[in-house]
Amino acid sequence: MTDRTIDDLYPEGVAELSARHFTPVAVARRAAELLAPTPHHRVLDLGAGPGKLCIVGAATTGAHFTGIELRRHFVRAAIAASSRLLLRNVHFIHADILDVEWRPYDSYYLFNPFAEHLIGAIDGTVSARPPLFNFYVEAVGRRLRVAPAGTRVVTYHGFGGHMPSGFRLAAREKAGSDELELWIREGRAPRATRGTGR
Repeated sequence: MTDRTIDDLYPEGVAELSARHFTPVAVARRAAELLAPTPHHRVLDLGAGPGKLCIVGAATTGAHFTGIELRRHFVRAAIAASSRLLLRNVHFIHADILDVEWRPYDSYYLFNPFAEHLIGAIDGTVSARPPLFNFYVEAVGRRLRVAPAGTRVVTYHGFGGHMPSGFRLAAREKAGSDELELWIREGRAPRATRGTGR
């Protein structure tokens, strides 16, 4: 499995964005290992694009990967690509990341999903709105603060904020054009309170 073999599964307009905006296969493979140390792990990719991380992870770990993406055409491309590979342990949802319940999942992947609100949309279909950058970063922080013990978070190029207290940096490694960081929730998470979501 290479970047070319995955990108060839996408429509041309999606594939041409891959080199700059989507997780490279080598990085996705390592991120998937960190996210899913067993085949029983359930991984949620927050801002999945056309699903490259999920496709690689599902194919290489045996764990279940779910991608959430706001762009409907990316979701369609992800579903078509995973279907062509006959993957049954991957699922894609067209939704805002805050409109989906995170707690059924064991691990979360964040590839700097909100940066386009500061530097411009990657494909012109979502408007760049700088106030939304802080809104989403803060919302992710609230969700993570109530994550259960053992929750794993892998970031690539960060996510725009700081990991909440209670998360331990378990690994940091050079990968692709930046670093992968693995954070693991320790101890017991506080009880959920009002305002933990959007």
